[in-house]
Amino acid sequence: MLRLQKRLLSLLRDGGASPLPTFPLTSLRRHLCATATATATTSTESPFSVQDYLVNTCGLTRAQSLKASRFISHLRSPSNPDAVLAFLSGLGLSSSDIAAVVAADPKFLCSRVDETLAPRVAKLRDLGLSPSKIARLVLIGAPALRSCDVASRLQFWIPLFGSFDELVNAVSRGALGGGALLRRDIDTVVKPNVELLLRCGLKIPHLAKTGLSGTWVLVCSPEKLQVLVARADELGVPRGSGQFMYALATVSCVTQEKLAARMELLKKTLGCSDDMLKIAVVKHPSLLRSSEDNLRSTVEFLINKVGLEPEYIVRRPALITYSLKARLEPRYIVMKILQGKGLLSSDYCSLVVVSERYFRSRFIEFYKESVPELADVYAAARAGKIPPDLKP
Repeated sequence: MLRLQKRLLSLLRDGGASPLPTFPLTSLRRHLCATATATATTSTESPFSVQDYLVNTCGLTRAQSLKASRFISHLRSPSNPDAVLAFLSGLGLSSSDIAAVVAADPKFLCSRVDETLAPRVAKLRDLGLSPSKIARLVLIGAPALRSCDVASRLQFWIPLFGSFDELVNAVSRGALGGGALLRRDIDTVVKPNVELLLRCGLKIPHLAKTGLSGTWVLVCSPEKLQVLVARADELGVPRGSGQFMYALATVSCVTQEKLAARMELLKKTLGCSDDMLKIAVVKHPSLLRSSEDNLRSTVEFLINKVGLEPEYIVRRPALITYSLKARLEPRYIVMKILQGKGLLSSDYCSLVVVSERYFRSRFIEFYKESVPELADVYAAARAGKIPPDLKP
């Protein structure tokens, strides 16, 4: 309104330069009304709020929007984000899916649909991917679609993993979240790593089974991978054996110092030599992922409570890797109850190594008539509520 008043004063002052009579009164009135309306409208419009947009349009929570808005604070208009949301919806993603994509990769809203997203999705269709597979890929690897030519990378990875589904399962794992597997440079990073891993006798799809760090070795720097392979060799696990990939996964997430400390602890608690400990590590290198506290308490329980000999444990190192509270103690209690009633002659190890489903069927359900309280005792033990008279 102030701008309008200044314009009127200017017209009155500059009567000779811009004679007012040449501007008909009716036209002037219409002009002034239009200008006033436009000015009033502009003054009442709220500026574009990224956080409000993320909540009201994208479906994020306030907490998510606060975190996500830091990455796209430069946005001043909803026009491009609106186009991106429409594009995602057109791919078949639901509202909750779209919210998940935006929360995981807010910068995706800044992508150009015509210049970037649409051409890259077109290449995925050319590869023969169905709409549902493309939607699945976008859901777990939006940053890859935004930042690189995903189709060319899929052509490299799918044959190595055996199928699109196996590849997506690997990409969706936490350590490789956002499609890190698809974003790494194929020629300078991935190919040298794959060649080295193959020389170690490893099968690429099997790496995903070792845990998050197992697949991470595919995308680390080739120089770092060479160091990790050398450290895995030092554990004594033969290359080409089924355990070498677990040795590699272990050294990739545990420092040299922590490995040394855990091995020293095991030697003391088990009272074994370096050679005896090597037997355990070669059979089950993943046991070195457990913390020193867990290793100590588990070994002490197996020796002092269960009564197992150290050499027995060394030759069955998987025992050390099981959860003390969720598996070892509850199953020990079940064994003692059944043995006390003369219903069981099986040894402890045979109860521990079986799956949870089989254990419940064979040792809980099977005895529900003769020991009806067994199921409740077992459930309480797994929840950490062990009666004092049953504590190991």
